[in-house]
Amino acid sequence: MILTTVIATTLLTDQAASQLSEAKLLPDLPIISNQKSDLPRRGALGLSFSPLPPDQAEKYGLAAGQGLIALQPIANLTADKIGLKSGDIVISINDEPITAQMIGKKIRETPTGSKLTFKVSRAGTLTTISGPLLEKPRDPGTKNYEVIYSHIVSHGQKMRTIITKPKTPGKHPGFFFIQGFSPISYDYVLETSTGDVSTLDGPLLYDFANSGFVTIRVEKPGVGDSEGGPFPEMDYTTELDIYRQTLIQLKATAEVDTNNIFIFGHSMGGSFGPMIAAENPVKGLALYGTAARTWFEYILDTIRYQGLVGGDSFETADEISRQGARIMAQVMLENKSPEEVKKALPELAPLVDSFFPGGLFNGKSLDFWRQLGQTNFASYWAKCNAHVFAVRGQSDFVTYDADHKLIADIVNKANPGWGTFAIAPNSDHLFHNFPTEKESMQNFQKGKFNLEFSTMMKKWILEVIAKG
Repeated sequence: MILTTVIATTLLTDQAASQLSEAKLLPDLPIISNQKSDLPRRGALGLSFSPLPPDQAEKYGLAAGQGLIALQPIANLTADKIGLKSGDIVISINDEPITAQMIGKKIRETPTGSKLTFKVSRAGTLTTISGPLLEKPRDPGTKNYEVIYSHIVSHGQKMRTIITKPKTPGKHPGFFFIQGFSPISYDYVLETSTGDVSTLDGPLLYDFANSGFVTIRVEKPGVGDSEGGPFPEMDYTTELDIYRQTLIQLKATAEVDTNNIFIFGHSMGGSFGPMIAAENPVKGLALYGTAARTWFEYILDTIRYQGLVGGDSFETADEISRQGARIMAQVMLENKSPEEVKKALPELAPLVDSFFPGGLFNGKSLDFWRQLGQTNFASYWAKCNAHVFAVRGQSDFVTYDADHKLIADIVNKANPGWGTFAIAPNSDHLFHNFPTEKESMQNFQKGKFNLEFSTMMKKWILEVIAKG
């Protein structure tokens, strides 16, 4: 349910030993359907940096942490176009000392077309480099589909939606992709995506866009062009509404066959999916790498199991599970703050800090996780009234067979034969082609994208459509 890197660094391995009722759905809010979007396109600097060593920072009159060394600019984006080069020591941007913490926010808040002025040292010579901030490139589409940049409105703020439409005439099945937990932008060129961290799920999305589906995806608040955020402060029900509004937009798209709309929820997306489908019916729901039991059960399993996969002894896993259960029960079930838990359990203070750095859990507010924990997902699977395909990857160490089987069982009790559980071979949580959980954990984000699940899901969807 959570992007694995976040869980893995927070909860796992021997290193860790050293250290209401249901969420309520919100009322409908206005949407803007498929028209030319007036949501501004944000700029793209196209440049990454490495820190400037303290001795060099002092040489330029900078405080520690100020100043950055430019790496290789991306061709045809802003940095490349205005003449920044690899090795440039960047001292300031628009007369403000540059830091790793401020540069992303600065670029995000600068309107495209605005002038950027960098003070740099190149080969020991101070110079000024200026030019306009160029907008982020758009996906041009292909001979088979066009790409439309639109938006929806949620809580009075505009969220970027990206729609692909087949160029063949007529009605087409709709495919709504709901991404996982992390604030990753899905605004990239599908045709050239590889499924790495910068193009997560890209080959799967391209497969469906290129196979006669109208597809839609939405950027989270504060991500890409979307307004709102910041991500750490957003709670579960606030995020839920952007998916509600996106489903409404998909159904309003002229080229969509509204009798054949499917939602695919990846990871945390598998939690949002049944909630919006329960109030706005769809033909089917596919999900991969999600949870269905209570959040508390899931997180306790995670504390134990991922530690074992990472190499913990059974004795260590048992002890960490006991300690983790005491901490999580007080924070997630009794709504105590991490500071209150540390005062009550001073012997566990280091573990509390490792679970809740900065008072957040996996970079997100505790309100988000508590709302998630209060949601009875079984009730939504029981009433979503849709065909369901619940799949876990063979090497997905983030999620469990038990949750996916449970989802299929709940659906089949409500509508016999409508729920299917399956395993995707050689697929980890990110669809990378590792055969075992241990190999995935050791090489996370470094595998090659495996289209097996996409093939399985497309076959299942076509079979559901054929049944009428």
